Amino acid sequence: MDLLRSLAVARRGLVRSGPPLHLTVFVTGKCNLRCRHCFHWKEVAEGRDGPSLDELTRLAASTERMGPLLWVSFGGGEPFLRDDLAEVAHAFAERGLAHLTIPTNGLVPERTLQFARAVCTRHTELHLALSVSFDGPPAVHDAIRQVEGGHARSMETVRRLKALQAELPNLGVGVLVCVTKENQDGLARHVEELVADLHPDNVTVNLARGTALDTTLLDVDVARYEEVVAAKRALVAAGKLPYFDIPFARVARARDELMYEHVARVARGDTTQHRDCTAGTLSAVVFENGEVHPCEVLGRSIGNLNACDWDLARLWDAPTARALRAEIHATRCRCTWECAQADNVLFDASGWPALLARTLAGGR
Repeated sequence: MDLLRSLAVARRGLVRSGPPLHLTVFVTGKCNLRCRHCFHWKEVAEGRDGPSLDELTRLAASTERMGPLLWVSFGGGEPFLRDDLAEVAHAFAERGLAHLTIPTNGLVPERTLQFARAVCTRHTELHLALSVSFDGPPAVHDAIRQVEGGHARSMETVRRLKALQAELPNLGVGVLVCVTKENQDGLARHVEELVADLHPDNVTVNLARGTALDTTLLDVDVARYEEVVAAKRALVAAGKLPYFDIPFARVARARDELMYEHVARVARGDTTQHRDCTAGTLSAVVFENGEVHPCEVLGRSIGNLNACDWDLARLWDAPTARALRAEIHATRCRCTWECAQADNVLFDASGWPALLARTLAGGR
């Protein structure tokens, strides 16, 4: 990302109005698993189709006209069940996208590797981060995800992606863990095992949220979540977890540390250090049916892209969107969704001294 674009992005910490920088796009509701902690389980149960390639191409074109996106994440369902996922990625990458992230269960390895090779070789300026999900040691993981042998298959996918990384310098390979009631007591230790065995670039830590298929998994001890975060921090400090090879990687790593700390405060109900939420201002979520929400949690729509030819600009500045942004600000809306909280940390100008200090310190 060049200097002028970096300055334009940083400016949004001071001037919130403008186009979105970050989109989460649910490209399909189809999935080959029925994970018990999944917040999107109703759409998965329906096997809901995602937007067409033409619709997503029009969406990508509209974001380019608004101002190029910094970060897009493809969600699901399992994104790699979509036959034309590479074409969807091309549509965004050809229009100025800097970072594409995709979480995956790792159970469709051939498609995943073919996608990585096709996208990274065609778009050398794009950074592609693929993160494979793990939910604890094999027995725990397979029980939560309701698949026999799933843990071993996902491990093998990470190994193959890491081997491919030698050919593709713009490919990042991470693992993703979600802290639930069922895995919370052993997940920190398993993160250490995963890093020792797989040597990922990063570990993403999520806290179970929303309305899960099995709501008992949502009753997490926040102290156990903090243990997992602390395990990650120790691995970074020991040089075992390098982070993705992207511009401003040290800033991103410091942002993540501050984000995890804030998520833990919110989970405890601590409102003393509120961060104004940027969801709906700097970011948005596009669901399979074209509905555009500020985030994955609030359950409120600013409109449907099918009503405006998939031109996001026509929804972005509409009265409904402006009213919802004002409501989010006035109600001091808060949640534990890490993607929104990462944006909130990065684009909170009042918190930049703390972010700079953490960046210079290289993390704790």
